Amino acid sequence: MFGSSLQLQLACLATLMTATVVVRGALTDGADILGPLPGKTGPAAVWLLVPGAEITQAAYLPLVEAVQRECPLPLWAAVLGSLPLAPTTLPPELGPSIDSALQALQSKGLDLSAARLFYGGHSLGSVFIQDHLAAHLGPDGPLHGKVNVTGQVLMGGFIQRKYLYPRWSYPVSTLTVGGELDGLARITRLAEAFYHSRGRFGDFPVEVVPGMTHMQFASGEPPALVRLRDLKPEIPNEVAQVAVARLVSGYFQRLTIDGGVGVAAGSWQEASAATEQMLQPIIDAYDLEGSRDFNAPDQIGGPGAKNCVKGGCPSKSKWAPEAQRIISEVEGWTLQVDNQYVDCKSTPLTGEEFHLPVIKSDNQTNTISITTYSQAYWDDARPSWFGWREIFDKFDTGFVATSAEELGTKLASRQCTLIQGAGQADTPFNVDDPDFCAQTNAKAYAWARDHAGEATRLRFEESGQKYEFGQDISKSGGPLFLDARLQFDEITKPGGEKVVQVSAPMQKTEIDYWKRHFGPIPRPASIPDPGCFHYCKLLSPARAIEWIYVDSLRAKLGLSANSSLPLASSLAPATVVV
Repeated sequence: MFGSSLQLQLACLATLMTATVVVRGALTDGADILGPLPGKTGPAAVWLLVPGAEITQAAYLPLVEAVQRECPLPLWAAVLGSLPLAPTTLPPELGPSIDSALQALQSKGLDLSAARLFYGGHSLGSVFIQDHLAAHLGPDGPLHGKVNVTGQVLMGGFIQRKYLYPRWSYPVSTLTVGGELDGLARITRLAEAFYHSRGRFGDFPVEVVPGMTHMQFASGEPPALVRLRDLKPEIPNEVAQVAVARLVSGYFQRLTIDGGVGVAAGSWQEASAATEQMLQPIIDAYDLEGSRDFNAPDQIGGPGAKNCVKGGCPSKSKWAPEAQRIISEVEGWTLQVDNQYVDCKSTPLTGEEFHLPVIKSDNQTNTISITTYSQAYWDDARPSWFGWREIFDKFDTGFVATSAEELGTKLASRQCTLIQGAGQADTPFNVDDPDFCAQTNAKAYAWARDHAGEATRLRFEESGQKYEFGQDISKSGGPLFLDARLQFDEITKPGGEKVVQVSAPMQKTEIDYWKRHFGPIPRPASIPDPGCFHYCKLLSPARAIEWIYVDSLRAKLGLSANSSLPLASSLAPATVVV
């Protein structure tokens, strides 16, 4: 995982800010200082907020003011500034900027000894502030440790994976708030945050606001990158920010007043139930994939890859066996299929082992058992000669897809299932002619469409770019198959609709492959039998559902898309459960 120094480089890659900062109240070292609203009672709370890259401090004032209105406590706030021409408050600035803001608030009448301090960050600011907080606790905390930090709010961001694996290590309570239609910090990454927070929601709640986007945590014109990647909102800015404000206010109350406030607690439970319902289809899809960042870390390319031995890994894909079932279902026989993640290229020549599908048969129970092997691949960037997509994934901001692009899977052929499993000795090789890979991939897509939330499914049917499935692409030889990638090609149909055609590389070999290709030459004992295979590059249900929830929408519902759909400023008010 890249550290804060690399994240600092990412920030510096952003276009430098040129907008003039609009200030409300006192300006101290670039911080916008907001005193509490009148009529508030109870212990004071303080919220220090770090902006997202290239978004001005003034853009966050409407959100902060909405939180102040919703919160029954006297809430002091400061939106931190940055060095001239910097895209946001950079890590080296955070400590001095926080101390300066607290001193400014204190000079305005805040009693720091009795106040509860909360941090906050949006987008890239959420990455910087959480790292700063984790590294500066106790004596290293604000004002040389004189003030403790009670919690923080991450918006359009989430607790980084480096704090989640191999065990949860983040030390301070954190509220994560995301937008359903956030085109930069995608909902699938929020689902991952929710998945890992289960059992910790008291201190680490994760909430998603329906219809909200990345830019709606702020106000005004989006910077270039946000306009390029964000989606169009389905609720007005005011509605979105009130929804966030109620969540943030409830969080502050829970950590400031023991037991919280009844109304806030009830509202919080309702929002949490709605978030879980929204995210569960995504979690289920990643569980089926066997995602390296969910339930299957011990795989090649996963954080637990060191646990793989001789190319074989402890984790597995629950979805890959579906392909074997499509290939090998035999009437009157029970089919049992297992799977294991492996390095599909491993061989004894590299000190590892071959991993090839094995067919076993039990005639007493009429059971055929087949072991399959898979390897996930993620770097779907185009062009991808230096793997920049994986580099962006290591920044862990949700900017790129988190699901596997493909599950390369070694499967047994139907011919050998029937001969070796069911005893049908005269079975010809042409029983493997059907496009079994395409059939499995279409099934993954259908699963995702069927299990997506109702609102998501309707949005996708109306505005999402659809998948279609081409014929399997035959490869002659293991290396050619392993190095080929699942193809996603945009094509235009006769009516003008642009769809993405998904085509799977495939390799199949007949039961007597060696004899047919090498004749009388004996097969060396060190070389495994190359027959009986039907390999497929599989579409993961997680990639299908991520497409439906996020990336299929960019063509028509992207913020920069050429569309007549209205922006949030012209949308009618909508009801949002918070």
